[in-house]
Amino acid sequence: MGEYFACRKALRSDQLTEIRLGIGFFRGDIEFNLAPAGVSAEKTAERLREPVRSIFKEFSDRLKNGESVEKAWIRALTYNYDKTYLKAEDIEMLYPFGKITEYLDIEKQDKGIELLVSYIESKVKELNVNFSETRRFCRSASVLTGLLAVVILL
Repeated sequence: MGEYFACRKALRSDQLTEIRLGIGFFRGDIEFNLAPAGVSAEKTAERLREPVRSIFKEFSDRLKNGESVEKAWIRALTYNYDKTYLKAEDIEMLYPFGKITEYLDIEKQDKGIELLVSYIESKVKELNVNFSETRRFCRSASVLTGLLAVVILL
């Protein structure tokens, strides 16, 4: 149980990194292959691991059904939120990606995506620093709880 709670930060860090990769793949496919957003999102989903794959797959499906990029991205994040270890603050910081991609010119898109990527990188660094401390604490707490349970049962 303690290991599960400790590993949540590592899993959150991995998923944020995967989203950063997905954003890069998506942006690159649109810029260099001049592919439509729905096709780019589908290609991006194929290159990612679960549950981030589900976010981009949902994003692609919604784009192909005619939703705007902004709404499709927000709904894909919201729909798949329960499958991830992301927190609400992460989701809120990821929401603007759809708006950035849809409404801004290329220069502003690059700046917006750069800002989003820098947020993700700083959050990943923070989580990795806190992971070892949390892991040690959770392991100790779970061992002590187990010992306490044994003492009570005796």
